[in-house]
Amino acid sequence: MNRPNESHLETLGKIAETKRIFTAIQTATGRRESLCLVITSGARGEGKTTVATGLAMAASHPKRRKTLLVDYNWYAPAIHKTFDVELIENPAAFYGAASIDELIVPTHLGIDILPAARMTDDSQGALSNVEGYDHRLIQEAKHRYDTIIVDTSATFPENQNMRDPVLLSSIADGVVLVFMTNRTPRSTLKRTTTAMRINGAKIIGVVANQWKNPILY
Repeated sequence: MNRPNESHLETLGKIAETKRIFTAIQTATGRRESLCLVITSGARGEGKTTVATGLAMAASHPKRRKTLLVDYNWYAPAIHKTFDVELIENPAAFYGAASIDELIVPTHLGIDILPAARMTDDSQGALSNVEGYDHRLIQEAKHRYDTIIVDTSATFPENQNMRDPVLLSSIADGVVLVFMTNRTPRSTLKRTTTAMRINGAKIIGVVANQWKNPILY
C-alpha cells in the first residue's frame, strides 16, 4: 500500500466541501452506484485534479464505496504525486494489459489509482494504439467499482500527449467542468461545453473553483 505525500494531506482531508458536490452529482445523474465521471476544464491550471481527488475521497467515505481514480491527464499528470505512486512506464502497457488489475495501484485510503503513462520521445508512437484500449479499461472498471472518477487534460489547447477529454466523455455517465473564478473567460467555458455536447456528453454541472465554498451549478 502507498501513502500520499504529507504536503497533500490537508487537501485530501477537506472532504466536507466536496461531499456536498458529490451528493449533488448523484442526484443529477440519478445514480448511486456504478457512477463514472469525467472531470475536465476549458484551460490548464483550473484545479480540476484537486476537484477530482476530492470527489474520489467523498465517494469512498463513509460507506466505503469501491472507488477508482483515473489519471488520463497524460500531458501533465499529478495524481501519482498526490498519492505517491509510480507512473505507468509506457503507454503500450494500456493495450498490452490483459486486465485492469495489471495497471491499478491500491492505496491505504481505500481508493484505487490508475496512474497516467510516462510520456517520452520514444513512447509517442504507442499513442495511436492506445485509442480504444483506454475505453475498454474504463468499461471493465464499471463492472468492478461503485464510482470511477476520471481526471483528464484540459479540453483546450489540444496536445498530442493528451487523452482527449471530449472522446473520453462518451464513456462516462456525466462530465463535470471546473473553472477558475474571475479567471476563465466565458467564451472558453462556452467553447468547452459546446465541444462536449456535440460529442453527446452529458454535462452534469460546473464547479466554480476558488470560491470560499465551491459550488456545482
